[in-house]
Amino acid sequence: MPRHISILFPGQGSQHIGMLDNLPTELVESFRGLALEALSFDIIDLIKNGNEEDLNKTSITQPAILLTSFIYYKHLQNLTNIKADLMCGHSLGEYSALVASNSITLDDALKLVYQRGLLMERSLKGSMYAILNTDIDIINDFCMKVRDDENMVVSTANINSPKQIVIAGENRAVEMVVSDLKNNGHKKCIKLNVAVASHCKLMETVSNEFKNLINKVQINFPECNIIHNTTASITENISDLKKNLVLHLINPVLWSQSMNYINSLNGIVIECGPGKVLSGLAKSNGIKNIFSLIVCINYQRILAYSFILSRAHINTKSVCVWSFDYS
Repeated sequence: MPRHISILFPGQGSQHIGMLDNLPTELVESFRGLALEALSFDIIDLIKNGNEEDLNKTSITQPAILLTSFIYYKHLQNLTNIKADLMCGHSLGEYSALVASNSITLDDALKLVYQRGLLMERSLKGSMYAILNTDIDIINDFCMKVRDDENMVVSTANINSPKQIVIAGENRAVEMVVSDLKNNGHKKCIKLNVAVASHCKLMETVSNEFKNLINKVQINFPECNIIHNTTASITENISDLKKNLVLHLINPVLWSQSMNYINSLNGIVIECGPGKVLSGLAKSNGIKNIFSLIVCINYQRILAYSFILSRAHINTKSVCVWSFDYS
């Protein structure tokens, strides 16, 4: 019996200049016209030849990650007859999953996440920290204390794994929580290099404006199951899907809970996009059969590729060279 296949798509943080370079030039170029028409600027040229400062602007990062991840997915489709049973995207990656599942067209999605990024850039400024090796209940208690005492915004934003929780909020509130954590022995607090504080109440105005945008986009029911960040469950109708995309801006990403569900399926998990961030998080959540789809020039990888497809009971259309992270 074929193994269950889950495909994961990364979010912001995986971007880097040249992240399209390992993909076939002809494939990448086939998307240039569509992306240029959707965005009115050449995002492929920016990804290939731009600078990190421009790429790291959230209004640029979001369509750049979406486009790159989708091209990786198309490359995967071109090389194999793999069919995903389930898709899941981390934060922004949820839009990649919706495009790959034919729920939203690529051009509509590019326009949507670009506008989403512009709205987020105009939001109230804040910051985010990754808190390592600290129980979520402890983190929530310190956040609640600052909220109650100071009447400021701070809360958990990403539950990435039992050992990695991200908090977000107003700058002073976040710094107060981090100081309290460190003073109580929880020293591993890492400030994230972000300009906006996602997945918290600072995004309330943004979410209200974004709701108007999402209602103008044609969204179809996905062709495969999608796990949504805000619920760690599969949405049963388009109305709830749209609602989740709006709440996505102010509610935490329940990634660890999503990975627990995927792990219960005892299948194969493929990270589809630039980088290997999600492979590390999958391992932290107990997933062993996780593979990062990073195209590389290494003949020996063909053997690993063939081994994985035999484990998954998938037939190849042609020879593909991947770099795998398997344990």
